[in-house]
Amino acid sequence: MKPPLAVLAMLLLLGAAVFSAQRWGREAGRAACAVQVEAMQAASRRQNDALKVMREEGARRSARVQQALAGAHTGQVDAQAAAGRILALQPDGDACRAAEALIASELP
Repeated sequence: MKPPLAVLAMLLLLGAAVFSAQRWGREAGRAACAVQVEAMQAASRRQNDALKVMREEGARRSARVQQALAGAHTGQVDAQAAAGRILALQPDGDACRAAEALIASELP
């Protein structure tokens, strides 16, 4: 028994429709995947930019802290030197008069 020509034509059209749907589905899937990849790349770039800004800010703050520490160390050294000069100038063990004499000697 031979199938009618209309049935063969319908099966052929059905096969073509399935093939087209699969191909369209793959292309749509690829396009959706490409959109997701681009979105992830954009998010990654934004995160990298934010991290770069944070690193730069951290470096600036670190430099300011190092400068402050250097200034504090210099101040400590100066204070120790002044204390040494005061102790060296103490006439009769009077630290107040020695400090006054040191201050007076360093003023213009």
